[in-house]
Amino acid sequence: MHAPLQLKTDYLNVLMDIASERTRDRGSRVYEIELGISIRDVRLLRMIGGAPGITIGQLVQTCGIEKTLVSKLVSSLVQRQLVERHVGTEDARQICLCLSETGLDMVLRAEPLGHEMESRFLDTLSAAEVDSLHRILRKLIDSEERTRDIFEFLLQQLRESKESPPAPVPPSSAPSRKK
Repeated sequence: MHAPLQLKTDYLNVLMDIASERTRDRGSRVYEIELGISIRDVRLLRMIGGAPGITIGQLVQTCGIEKTLVSKLVSSLVQRQLVERHVGTEDARQICLCLSETGLDMVLRAEPLGHEMESRFLDTLSAAEVDSLHRILRKLIDSEERTRDIFEFLLQQLRESKESPPAPVPPSSAPSRKK
């Protein structure tokens, strides 16, 4: 066995993932017992309720859940009659989402639970720390959005550099062989 490596293990994204996963698990268990739906379902219902007519593409961009999972969750919400799909009025190729009456009732019942759970989770922080945390997280999210295009461009360049074969060695710089 090797000696322990001196590596950074407290990257900010790792700490945020741990905090998120732990609170998400707790929240989902409460929502499932109280309402019979998962925390991801509640998140989508909230976003659809806050932006009636939102498209699945817009929902994916704002909800922080992977595209294929959003599609499956929305289909399930439609099947359970919590969400309705409508053909877009401006573009018939787009499917717009809105809450059904049952979905509206569900999200309104979920809201006080969410407030209570968040309050309990954050009760270890002062009001000023909670405000700072919100401000900092929003700033990080905004920064990611502003730099997304350049990141994708650089990522594509990196992919292309890994895919292209190594440049041939010019004959003049090849080692000479003596016979």
